[in-house]
Amino acid sequence: MSFNVCRSGELTQYSVIPFADLIRQYEPDIIALQELDYMTSRNTGIDFTTKLGAELGMFPVFGRTIYYKGGEYGLAVLSKYPFLQVKTEPLPTPSDKEQRAVLITEVRLPTGQNVRFASTHLDHSSDAISAVMAQAMNDFLLKDDMPTIVGGDFNTRPEEGTIANGMQQWKRFCNDNPTCPDIPTKKIDYLFGYPKEKCSTISYQVIEKTGISDHCPIVAEVEFQ
Repeated sequence: MSFNVCRSGELTQYSVIPFADLIRQYEPDIIALQELDYMTSRNTGIDFTTKLGAELGMFPVFGRTIYYKGGEYGLAVLSKYPFLQVKTEPLPTPSDKEQRAVLITEVRLPTGQNVRFASTHLDHSSDAISAVMAQAMNDFLLKDDMPTIVGGDFNTRPEEGTIANGMQQWKRFCNDNPTCPDIPTKKIDYLFGYPKEKCSTISYQVIEKTGISDHCPIVAEVEFQ
């Protein structure tokens, strides 16, 4: 699953409960989250990622992209399985834009297979800027043949260069159905897998009209050979 939670739960008055109730219906093994606050004045000083993980019984990890309102703001991953490695890598960002990053984790599945899973949130101002970010992200993620999934808010449409060219090496687990806003009109949220020839989509869904974010969560069941 990938889900931009809209300013760390602003539409739920920063409560994790509606998010946990929604996510629990789909039982994802791993979740990429975007727009998370950690101990900010905006979200009343809570650790949103850890609280959501506790509600779901999942392991949480938060990756800071910027310091914000007395705390931190960034990305998160929740997993049913313990993390073997965690790293937040900054992406090249113009000085007048919000710093962006990719949060990279590695987990071991019950089968014994290790999987790399990442969450990202790219720049919205131009395709040229987000394309450079996507290339840097690829440099971090595509360095071996470990099964890899990246999910996130790419802030670019399927026909733009960031997706059409920058993500060519990836298998897209999602279709072109819109994902934003809550009653969606544009496609900017994605799930990708690598190596491209060794993974496939079993099912995929855009979860519309949740009322708790300005993005729709997307969920896929995927398979690696």
